[in-house]
Amino acid sequence: MLVKKLRGVGLILSLLASTLLGQARAFPEKPTEPPKPSTSEPPETTSFPLENSVLTLSPDDAPVAAPAPGLVWQGPALDAGPGGTEDAVEYGMARLFPTIAGAKAGGPKVTFGGVFQVDAGWFNQSTASQVTMGDVQDAAGIRRARLTAFGSVAENVDFRMQFDFGFPGRPTFTDNFLDFTKIPLLGTVRAGIFKQPMGLEELTSFRFLTFLERAPNFLLQPFRRVGIGFFNVSEDKRATWFVTTYRSGNDQFANDLSDSGGYAGMGRFTFLPFINDFEDHFLHIGGSFGYSGANKGNIQYGLFGGNAPEWGMFVGTVGTPEFANSTPSFVNTGRIPAYAAILSNTELSYVLGPLSLQGEFTTSQVNRVNNPAAFFYAYYAQASFFLTGEHRPYNRNLGYFDRVIPHTTMGSGKPLGGAWELALRLSHITLSDAGVNGGDLTDGTFGVNWYANPYTIMKFNFIHSFLDNKGNGKGGIYDPSNANVFAVRAQVDF
Repeated sequence: MLVKKLRGVGLILSLLASTLLGQARAFPEKPTEPPKPSTSEPPETTSFPLENSVLTLSPDDAPVAAPAPGLVWQGPALDAGPGGTEDAVEYGMARLFPTIAGAKAGGPKVTFGGVFQVDAGWFNQSTASQVTMGDVQDAAGIRRARLTAFGSVAENVDFRMQFDFGFPGRPTFTDNFLDFTKIPLLGTVRAGIFKQPMGLEELTSFRFLTFLERAPNFLLQPFRRVGIGFFNVSEDKRATWFVTTYRSGNDQFANDLSDSGGYAGMGRFTFLPFINDFEDHFLHIGGSFGYSGANKGNIQYGLFGGNAPEWGMFVGTVGTPEFANSTPSFVNTGRIPAYAAILSNTELSYVLGPLSLQGEFTTSQVNRVNNPAAFFYAYYAQASFFLTGEHRPYNRNLGYFDRVIPHTTMGSGKPLGGAWELALRLSHITLSDAGVNGGDLTDGTFGVNWYANPYTIMKFNFIHSFLDNKGNGKGGIYDPSNANVFAVRAQVDF
């Protein structure tokens, strides 16, 4: 049983559940299947007596068809979320642990989850690259390690709490927000720290990315910020929109103190011109536009590595001497005294069964203090193909990609079972304009992905980077240089 094998994890999670709900302290050895909700009365819950408390399982949990030794997965349905509705704060989550529900119908429900990634990478640099960037070190370690609690506290109030122990905050606050759902006209209103709506690849969970890391466009995008916004979907689920206002900067703990600029807004709209009944043949188009005030009077792109080139590793914690040994960003504008940046992004994706094509173009016009505006841009184009016939699932509620479900899984007699995918990407970013010498970088990436099951992935990327470095935010002019990166990843989410 899970409790016997993961006694330590179960104890930690049960203590957290007890704190949140004041009732559950442990998982029972042999839970029975919760009753199905009635169509005429509020859904009931099934309670299991423990020593001094009661564990209540929500009827919204996906039933387990047949008990099996070891880990038993509950879900996920691609459109299932807190409470088992489509108004979920996160889609495609694995549900290893059952949802814990309040004693009263409509009371709090919480599901626990997590993910970790173990990476290793090797750099090979030309002489010019070593002169420009220094001797970039090979690296291995934990890229991400996240613990998540998500659920609902009322019929129309969902929440999500997530912390990452692999990011340089150790922990870093990632998603911490609440959703007010089913709001007339607006749909869902979200408040807290969350991903701002700029870009298909940015909004797609890192768990479901085709490559190890997002393309360099990511450097120009705001990503997670503290703010408030609303999102909704059309009745036929072919169009989505997401509008937010947010603070343009925050530290690793989601805090920002500044009365000099720092206010921003962003909007995204997506549309499916066509999609078939099986949802494995469709065209996605979308665009984002926003304004970002300069936080404390400065704007900087390329501060951290990991996306230029498209792999890297953090060492230590932000603010410590060890952090300087992290993989550097090959492009970096340095701090630019500015008033604001005007941001835009266009996105396009086409899926035809196992074939997937995707591309984006991102721009930032930085309105500088006492200098002409600087224009930066980035783009990528990628193609992937499943050798085993799967396709990339699409989340029509939010307009991005979801979890790959292999036709077969690795197991007894199938040591290489699962889904196999090949992928290619060409990307470019320009951070040099109007006297700003941040550098221009072009990457070519080849990837092989093995989805052993829906929750376990092995990835290999080969990345060739060509850098036309015009100072890298440090001044001086350097010769163009080349570098190769070989990187692998093992990922499990639960």
